[in-house]
Amino acid sequence: PAWVFCTRYSDRPSSGPRSRKMKRKEKKADEKRPRTAFTPEQLHRLKLEFDVGKYLTEERRQALAKELALNESQIKIWFQNKRAKMKKVSGPKNPLALQLMAEGLNNH
Repeated sequence: PAWVFCTRYSDRPSSGPRSRKMKRKEKKADEKRPRTAFTPEQLHRLKLEFDVGKYLTEERRQALAKELALNESQIKIWFQNKRAKMKKVSGPKNPLALQLMAEGLNNH
């Protein structure tokens, strides 16, 4: 059947092996960086920046990291988490998503 060509069982040659990103360093669980405890001042500045724009340019992220004495990755992750939280709180806006949720078909 035709569907078999869309599966991993196909005899057709693939476009090559899937490449996975290599982690910079394989870290053990005990080497995990501790959770960042932002100061009230840092949180205030981060929230102000988020109110201005939900996404930062690389230059703004670098400047903010320097101003707040944080790593760029800490700034980046804070913004990612804040956007995810806002999306979760706002709920689905898509009419199809609302319909699927009502029917109990939203499995992801």
